Amino acid sequence: MSQELKIGKIDSISSALKEVQPLLRNITQAGSIQELSASVLAVLKKNFDFTSTGFYFLNPTSGELELVEAEGLTEAEKFEAQTSAIHRHPGWVIKNKKTYHVNDESALQSFQRRLNLVSRLYCPVIFKDECIGTIGVASNEPNAFNDNHVAFIEFLCQISAVAYENINHMLELEKSKERMHQAIDALKFGIWDWDLEMNRLYWDDYMYDLYEVNKSEFTGAFEAFEQTLHPDDSERVKHELSLYFERKTGQFESEFRVMTRSGKTKRIAAKANGITGAQGRIIRLVGANWDVSEARETELRLLQASKMSSLGEMSSGIAHEINNPLAIIQGKSNQIRRILSTHPENSAHILKLTEDIDHTVGRISKIVRGLQSFSRDATKDPFELKSLKTIIEDTLSFCAIRFKHHDIELKVGPVRDDLTLECRSPQISQVILNLLQNAFDAVEVLNEKWVSITVKETHETVQILITDSGHGIPNAIKEKILEPFFTTKDVGKGTGLGLSISSGIIKSHHGSLQIENKSKNTCFVIELPKVQKPEIKSSPVTRS
Repeated sequence: MSQELKIGKIDSISSALKEVQPLLRNITQAGSIQELSASVLAVLKKNFDFTSTGFYFLNPTSGELELVEAEGLTEAEKFEAQTSAIHRHPGWVIKNKKTYHVNDESALQSFQRRLNLVSRLYCPVIFKDECIGTIGVASNEPNAFNDNHVAFIEFLCQISAVAYENINHMLELEKSKERMHQAIDALKFGIWDWDLEMNRLYWDDYMYDLYEVNKSEFTGAFEAFEQTLHPDDSERVKHELSLYFERKTGQFESEFRVMTRSGKTKRIAAKANGITGAQGRIIRLVGANWDVSEARETELRLLQASKMSSLGEMSSGIAHEINNPLAIIQGKSNQIRRILSTHPENSAHILKLTEDIDHTVGRISKIVRGLQSFSRDATKDPFELKSLKTIIEDTLSFCAIRFKHHDIELKVGPVRDDLTLECRSPQISQVILNLLQNAFDAVEVLNEKWVSITVKETHETVQILITDSGHGIPNAIKEKILEPFFTTKDVGKGTGLGLSISSGIIKSHHGSLQIENKSKNTCFVIELPKVQKPEIKSSPVTRS
């Protein structure tokens, strides 16, 4: 049987990718090596009629090359294929990190000769410059594979590498969640009682351990606690206390850093309730402190894992978006060579072609710049003035093609060229991308499919509205939708972290992420200050 793509001739790889996009998504969302291997072979089975296919994985623990999944082989043949893999072409690919492609009987080894596997193709799965596995296909027919088969299998290898990284991140997430549950079981709180009239703090024993303060050296005055605060947080905490004493109701909450005796910086969370006296003033504040340093580090890991998950979902569209301008560049270069060989005097035409090449290279650079900005950790970046229009365009550069391929209209309203935000632009890009992905998932199954981005502004703030053709968020889940690990997606299709992390990012920018209840469609509103206000410098704590 012919080994050509079922969807047509060899020049239609993009159509093949579009046809198997749901299966490619299964690859990027695989939760284990076994799921990844099965998903890869499902793609091959849908598009090709190979004699045999296999996914080999280099076990990082044992160092052995394992045949995780195979089609077209008996159990005995699978066993033989695995035990001999390291000494055959799979082992060569792992060692050399190169594709092995042969279409005749040359270099046939005993295993392949017995199965009459004349044509063979093995491509490497590269992760962090190391070959972690190989996808192999074989056929009984000579000259079964051409360059497009090689390109398709190599593309599957690239997607598999992204999926492998996602799997590693998800495993790390599971470990982090396990650590968090263990911490909850053995949670330790420091309890304190502040007598405001006497200016006397009473600490339990764990408070001294938490702050690494010698009990005999602690005077019990508020000033003694103040000395433990990080200099950058001290004025803010005093201001928060002053506001609470003015309000006189509710619960006091704060989070701050302390400098310990050993030089270590801890992040401490605090909650407390006020006790009022006869004149309605707060005379005592009783509360608890606990160390949230590890929890914040875990959130950073979750944030990065969420980014990689987003990149995995977008990877097929990104590859297509980059391949298109590359094909244009190649075509323009061929035209230039033909013109130079036949009409060297036609310099104006050549100049126009070179301008087209420059424009296309600019498209690729924009996509790559957006990916580089999005994928790195920006949590410690300084706030900088950035063009909102550029942030939105860079985000759309590697996700718009996905909307186009699914016939979802993406509407982008006008944004002033000189409208700037003081922000961490990679984080704002991540929030916009997450909301766009959620909108994509929501409208993909609808008859009317559109998503819009609208920008509104006041003198001090900017609103970014992301609206889709859905009919709104049900009231039953509105209050839960921003909570960690809450998701309405099917099992395996969402972590429930995207909106929670997005909300945290916007709060860190002193903004808000809200659902627009007045809209007849589903609408999320990001509101951000145009300029970040400096830390408030206030007078010492006062108690009214």
